[in-house]
Amino acid sequence: MTDILVQVDDLKKLTIDKLTGAGLNAESAQEVADVLVYADSHGVRSHGVMRVEHYCKRLTSGGMNRAAKISLGKISESAAVLDSDDGMGHSGMIAATKAAVAMAKETGIGFVTVKNTSHCGALAYFSEMAAKENCISIAMAQTDSAVAPFGGSEKFFGTNPIAFGFPVEDGAPVIVDMATSAIAFGKVLHAREVGGTLPERTVLDENGAFTTDPDKFASLTHFGEHKGYGIALAIDALTGVLMNANFGPHINAMYGDYEKMRKLVSMIIVIDPAKFGTAGYGQLMAQMVQELHGVKPAQGFDQVKVPGEPQVDYYADALENGVAVAKPVYDFLVS
Repeated sequence: MTDILVQVDDLKKLTIDKLTGAGLNAESAQEVADVLVYADSHGVRSHGVMRVEHYCKRLTSGGMNRAAKISLGKISESAAVLDSDDGMGHSGMIAATKAAVAMAKETGIGFVTVKNTSHCGALAYFSEMAAKENCISIAMAQTDSAVAPFGGSEKFFGTNPIAFGFPVEDGAPVIVDMATSAIAFGKVLHAREVGGTLPERTVLDENGAFTTDPDKFASLTHFGEHKGYGIALAIDALTGVLMNANFGPHINAMYGDYEKMRKLVSMIIVIDPAKFGTAGYGQLMAQMVQELHGVKPAQGFDQVKVPGEPQVDYYADALENGVAVAKPVYDFLVS
């Protein structure tokens, strides 16, 4: 299926226009557009502007607060709970990251959990926010049921992503951002959008058999079998259960129940390495990256890359040549 190349600023404007047209306030629309276009321009199309149509449907159906009033309640000098007021998850996590960075600069660590929120997009965006402030970060979010637990044939936990961010002096930060499922659910949506297929052994059909057909999707599998399953459980325990909210199959579905608020929980931990006596943290990370680049590559590889580096390369190309957007998605944005 044909892709349309769109300049970054133009894609943001199209996204903002659609979201404000659905009633979202202008400030939140700008934040959501930044996060979505960040994903698309870094090659993570499963978390990009393909989501706009869904967000608009939920906004107009009453399943998200179009004029949310975010509030922050401090537990201590290093911990807080942010109430997203059932607004856009992207805006909630941006506010949480700013608050966590500020606390980390004062005390060494900032822990902010976000309740009453919704889908927040690519966690890498928030990790990069913290890295630009020379801080380390760990971010995670729960999602609705989509993945079969190890040993099971029906979905229970969500894809429950987790991300780590590390500042690198005079270089792009190292960003580790991954779902705990073998692939992100957005990749199923993208495959449907473009008529593609899915990687082997990542998706189960309704009978619990592996399939590569996105239209036969019933559940995803966890990466690393029992390992990914264990991390997914831990993320739900650290988010939804910690906040006395829902978990796994009890979470309102993203695609469905459009009139219901999602009531998701996400969180971010930010660490200021300078407060731990490591003012040269970025220099040491730069050394690590350089030494990894120097590792002899395996057959079929030109160089060992660090996590996030392929996305940085993709971004450079997108800035020069435009962001690839599937034609059906583009048609919706310009309609």
